[in-house]
Amino acid sequence: MNAADIQYYLKLLADELTARQVTGEIIIAGGAVMLLVIRNRQTTKDVDAYFATNPQEIREAAHVVAQHENLPDDWLNDGLKGFFYTNPPTTLWVDYSGLRVYYADPDYVLAMKALAGRPEDIADIQALAAHLGLTSAQEILDIISMYIPPNYVTPRTQYLIQSLFP
Repeated sequence: MNAADIQYYLKLLADELTARQVTGEIIIAGGAVMLLVIRNRQTTKDVDAYFATNPQEIREAAHVVAQHENLPDDWLNDGLKGFFYTNPPTTLWVDYSGLRVYYADPDYVLAMKALAGRPEDIADIQALAAHLGLTSAQEILDIISMYIPPNYVTPRTQYLIQSLFP
């Protein structure tokens, strides 16, 4: 999905929620933030989101959109709920009738990406650090410690950040 696709599908989701007389709120993070806010990529395979209100209705409406648009059922998924260690700071991205879409602020996304530390996260970590004007490992570790409980920050995470930002 590119940025225009995401906007189109979220508008369809908003329309479906409006038809159900429900207003949903989601917080996007991950690849969608990298694409829509940081703009370090052209596409993402899905939209990772936290369904902040009316989660069941959002799931059902997203399923309807998936069927109508021939999308995978997980085009909009709420897998993020397991990766939010604290309430993320957010910014309103778009306010449709039926759906408000927020994005997790880039510093929070940086902490999440650093903690995940997958090979596919490396370019995102570097792009987020550049976006935030961060140049040292300590600056990034300080951000991580603002949002992630210390017992989740492993030596592997620390080593990754120190190797990327010597």
